[in-house]
Amino acid sequence: MLIIRPRTLILLACLFETAWLLAAQTLGYTMILLPCLAAFLVLVAWAAIKGISIPVLLFFLPFSALLKTSPGQTSFFTIALLIVYVINLVLGRKRASVVHAIPAAAIVALCLLVKTFYDYDLDNSFMLFAASLLLTPYVAVEFGKKYDFYWLTLFFTIGIVLAAISSLYLIRFSTIAQYIEYLEISGVVRHSGYFGDPNFYSAHISAALAGVLILLLNNTSKMKMVVLILMAMLLVYCGLLSVSKTFALVTVFLVLLFILEFLFQRGKVSAKLLLLLTFVVGVLFLLSSTAFWELMDMIIYRFSGDTNLSDFTTRRTELWIKFYYAFKEDTLLLMFGKGYTDVMLITRGAHNTVIQSIYQFGIVGCVAMVGWLVCCIRVYLANVNIKWNCFTQICILLVGTIGPWMALDLLFFDEFFLMPMYVCVGIISIAGKSKPHTLKKSKGVYLKYGNQRQ
Repeated sequence: MLIIRPRTLILLACLFETAWLLAAQTLGYTMILLPCLAAFLVLVAWAAIKGISIPVLLFFLPFSALLKTSPGQTSFFTIALLIVYVINLVLGRKRASVVHAIPAAAIVALCLLVKTFYDYDLDNSFMLFAASLLLTPYVAVEFGKKYDFYWLTLFFTIGIVLAAISSLYLIRFSTIAQYIEYLEISGVVRHSGYFGDPNFYSAHISAALAGVLILLLNNTSKMKMVVLILMAMLLVYCGLLSVSKTFALVTVFLVLLFILEFLFQRGKVSAKLLLLLTFVVGVLFLLSSTAFWELMDMIIYRFSGDTNLSDFTTRRTELWIKFYYAFKEDTLLLMFGKGYTDVMLITRGAHNTVIQSIYQFGIVGCVAMVGWLVCCIRVYLANVNIKWNCFTQICILLVGTIGPWMALDLLFFDEFFLMPMYVCVGIISIAGKSKPHTLKKSKGVYLKYGNQRQ
């Protein structure tokens, strides 16, 4: 009897929706695009009801810029995120803790006071941020039920690869080209899919790559090992398209940590030899590719011009020094920030999520934010027993997902809430234990008559 699980059906629906979206944006027909965007919201709502919303959101995260009627308009991805929050609130209101609401309310109150003091307007981004603070923890109700970390990473990787590859070929069409940006400086061409910035684009890839490496270390299936190596190769290629220094450095650290964990990891020798052989074959395939070496040449060229720390960080250290002096001279700014308001201290952002958080919330708000994060993590990782032998793998996950935050401003982006969820599902996978209620098997969809269940 052929069984198709909900996660497989939803993955197929995501692929169909992606093809529809790309066709609509390429043709530029509103009458095709509007039903597509409506279908996207229906798909997300269906996935949330089935307990598979986070994989769908991560799948479409690289396409978020396309999920709008025209450039500059609100992305339907934002609306989908709110739908997920509300549905999970209804489904999990009886089981989720409300302790997180205390620091969340403190952050919102602080921001409102600061906005009133500086006469800043309330905008949609702040309203979404406030809603996310209050509702994000309820999404944990679906963790470990209908999908595991492998399927979550698979959804994420497929979305990244489809967005990266399709943007290379569709840029020739003017209607969709307005959503595709690439930088060309001194012969170095940097692609960024549909995300607009090569560094933000590559941050998705390093997060997914970290997840793939974790899965490789804990995998026992030969078929999955081949799939994971293929995923890693595609992610590395898509990441190199950005010609990002941050991606290159993060990838090097990930590989070094992976090798370290592999050497000291306990397990069957035959399984370790198979993993090593498969990994080496994948590396050799990449090295044999002309496109790989062309991209590597551009990355080496970017590093070769660095003569000091400022060049190495692409002038980020100079920005950080300016923020340091701004905090030193303005005590109110240091203590209370700007109230989550999109105002620039200088012509560029902080390019560091920690510094940006201090700039937006001040020390007082950052303390409340840390408290909120602790409450969320306690909800996400409830009943998970984390042992010391998981340390290196957790480091791999954190370096890949949170590492790029040290060079990016992510406070105003959906990744600020989605990536911690991805990390925590990964930690649940690493720890090998989940909540008691996640042990239930999911219902299957049967293509033959009968009402049997798994």
